[in-house]
Amino acid sequence: MRKIAIYVFNDVEELGLDIIYNVLKKTKTLKQLGVLPIDNPLQVDLIAEEKIVIGTKDMRITPHLIGLDFTDYDILIIPGGKGIKTSILNQVFLDKVREFGQEKIICSIGLGSVALALAGLLENKKATTHHKHYIKLQKYCKVENKRIVVDGNIITAGGMLCAVDLAEKILEICYSKSIADIVLEYIEAERRRKGIRLDLGEIDEQ
Repeated sequence: MRKIAIYVFNDVEELGLDIIYNVLKKTKTLKQLGVLPIDNPLQVDLIAEEKIVIGTKDMRITPHLIGLDFTDYDILIIPGGKGIKTSILNQVFLDKVREFGQEKIICSIGLGSVALALAGLLENKKATTHHKHYIKLQKYCKVENKRIVVDGNIITAGGMLCAVDLAEKILEICYSKSIADIVLEYIEAERRRKGIRLDLGEIDEQ
């Protein structure tokens, strides 16, 4: 079983978090439905330093675990949101990120890439982030104008709507492209049945 930790913090961007969490968690649902031919679904846990986290749109998020211990996980994801500016002031957090990223797969969405940069993980690497922060990230690495960039064990995604690209890449790594296609096609069909429409004009990605 692959164990995935998603670090959450006050003023985390909820949409990117919701996308990555629910796409990866869908492996459990689809296995139970007999749709997904896998032995084990992904275990996805939200980890925070507080008992309750409030997102940028005032969503209350209750993490599964409290603290900064990522050692039991195979993959760590740091989402975007303006609150990451507070997290990166915590040297213990940066040390934990650096320690994890030296040995295991570590990912970011949008502004979460700044945490990877300040932890020293992007030196001589290629990465991406939200387009508003390209200049900021260029001080630490080669920035590419792509939705997702993979450089070794480090995977960075652009704005929060690129979270689906990151989820797809993680599914490919943990299983295969065919499994990733099944999950995303099921989610798309489900979205159409419910008539869900996303108004991109109202979204300010982080």
